[in-house]
Amino acid sequence: MTGPGGAWLRAYLRSEWRALSAGAAVMAARAGVLLMLPWPLKFIIDNVIFQRRLAPWLHGVLPDPLTQRMALLDTLGLAMLGLGIADALLVYLGNRLFLDAGQRIVFAIRADLFAHLQRLSLAFHRRQRAGELMARLTGDVRQLQDFIAAVGIDLLPHGLTILGMATVMLLIDWRYALIALSVAPLLFWIARVYAGRLRHALRQVRRHETTLSGVMQEILGNVQVVQAFGREPHEDGRFGAHAGRSLEAGLHANAVQAQFSPAMNLAIAVATGAIAWYGAATVIRGTLTPGELLIFLAYLRGIATPARQLAKTGRVFGRASVAIERIGEYRAERSSVAEAPEALPFAGRASRIEFREVGFGYRDDHEVLHGVSFALEAGRTIALVGATGSGKSTIASLIPRFYDATSGAVLLDGQDIRGLRLADLRRQVALVLQDPVLFQASVWENIAYGREGAGRDEAIAAARAVGIDAMVEGLPDGFDTMVAERGQSLSGGQRQCIAIARAMLCDAPIVILDEPSSSLDAGTERRVMAALDRLAANRAALVIAHRLSTVRAADEILVLDDGRIVQRGTHEALLAEGGRYKALWQALRDDSPSPQLRLVAQ
Repeated sequence: MTGPGGAWLRAYLRSEWRALSAGAAVMAARAGVLLMLPWPLKFIIDNVIFQRRLAPWLHGVLPDPLTQRMALLDTLGLAMLGLGIADALLVYLGNRLFLDAGQRIVFAIRADLFAHLQRLSLAFHRRQRAGELMARLTGDVRQLQDFIAAVGIDLLPHGLTILGMATVMLLIDWRYALIALSVAPLLFWIARVYAGRLRHALRQVRRHETTLSGVMQEILGNVQVVQAFGREPHEDGRFGAHAGRSLEAGLHANAVQAQFSPAMNLAIAVATGAIAWYGAATVIRGTLTPGELLIFLAYLRGIATPARQLAKTGRVFGRASVAIERIGEYRAERSSVAEAPEALPFAGRASRIEFREVGFGYRDDHEVLHGVSFALEAGRTIALVGATGSGKSTIASLIPRFYDATSGAVLLDGQDIRGLRLADLRRQVALVLQDPVLFQASVWENIAYGREGAGRDEAIAAARAVGIDAMVEGLPDGFDTMVAERGQSLSGGQRQCIAIARAMLCDAPIVILDEPSSSLDAGTERRVMAALDRLAANRAALVIAHRLSTVRAADEILVLDDGRIVQRGTHEALLAEGGRYKALWQALRDDSPSPQLRLVAQ
């Protein structure tokens, strides 16, 4: 279970070695108690009922069965009671130790995995379903807790008990012991065969469950679109198809599990019958006492119990094995944007960002940027314009190193950003997206997210600095208004204004505005643009826009076509030059005649 694929798990187990060792010691003590449980009954049958003499080493320890028969019975009854109480206490203590240790281990694994996933590049996250990430962070990690509990609570005490029972049986009658223990290899062979089959079946179950989770999250997360187009029946069918595959995989796993238990039980039943017959014949011959036969049968049952328990917990072990593999896959992922070991710190405020012959491709066989070069300095604004897919947002994503250039270099104050500490670089950049992301928190907390440690007063000051405080105060609870998940309780303009205030609080010297005023009405656009003007003042601003009227005042406009800069200059210079920019202006300028809808009366 912790072979090469689960080597990482051992580090977490070592961190809880004290609790796990204490739990193991408690369960070892319980194994001793389980080992002693049949002995009072053995003495009751042999010494109280049949009045056989005690072994010499027990003289003075137990009452004489010939003269103190009832006293011996009372002592043995109290011993059985004491062993039962000890077993209960040890079970409680051992369970508590292993369950608590398992909980702490799972907490650490989940926290580390979450931190690791957060730091993987966007390239990784964009090829993953959100449901897949959540399934591994929740369901797969939870399987490990069940595994730790099953090993500590079930497997360990029963395993130690088997060893102890086998030793005692060999001491009593080694021939009979060998016959009784001969069933063990068959049981282990059955367990091994079915464990492999069950692991494969459960791997398929987990894969289909994860896919189903992703589909559910996708459908319910876009339920407005589903309802708008009346696609509920289609999505019912899509969900049903994935759910059906998950059901088939689950039924197959259940079939394997259902075969496991009867196979184990049949082997145990055959062995028990044969061993009981042989033992009774041995008692008749006088080689074995009735009490010793009781010990053998009790121990045989004790050996069979872990085998049955293994059949019951086989699903737990199978799921844990699959979970270890799946979590290990994510732990082995490495970010394509890695910080170099010798990365340099960057202090102060950057004043210049430069692209020098930059090329980039999301795939090795296809580049989307070709030889892009420009420089942006503090106090200046550069606008990127071009058709959809021309590379505007890709250029913006290279500045904070969401991706790395495949050729050329991006320089911050003359230093290649790949040689800088990633956290220092990203503190130099504030980002305002076309569709701003807000969290389920108050308005001021969403603004304060822009700077670690910022409080309510700083958030309100940032809102005032960009001129949106009046808009926020108009909300039901002002700055304390709770924002719904993904900002759904606010309008697009309100979300955009809050994102601008967050960028202002960040106080980064470089601002990236990715189509910040698209899809806004004229009044909202004016308010947003006024806030953006305040944000961009005295900063290096890179603006991406489809609406050319919003970038007319830019110090320089770069026109992109198929990942190349085909024109550059001011608005007036580019119009005079003609070419691609003038064509875009003619097609998209605000004062051009707008197509009119024809309303046809029936």
